[in-house]
Amino acid sequence: MANREWTIELSKSAEDNIDQILLYISQNISQQQVQSFLRGFYDTLEDIKRFPRMYAKLPDLDDPNIRHFIYNKYRIVYELIETERVIRILTVFHTRQQLRL
Repeated sequence: MANREWTIELSKSAEDNIDQILLYISQNISQQQVQSFLRGFYDTLEDIKRFPRMYAKLPDLDDPNIRHFIYNKYRIVYELIETERVIRILTVFHTRQQLRL
């Protein structure tokens, strides 16, 4: 039996973070740049679905399933839930901010 494809889930916190980021950037850059930002963000999520371990483990935590990457000055922290083949986006925040899980 072939491995089931990974799926992406956004935590409530990540959804709220993304909404706030989009609100901020839409007030400061053109709509075209917002669309470009979103396309790149979702393309990166598709890469994670194909290669869920491609990004580094979060050094602050001793959990190999918590990983992170930086996209356009925003850190995205995610958790791999192997048994369910789920990648849960835990939080999204500007790299100038402190990690809050």
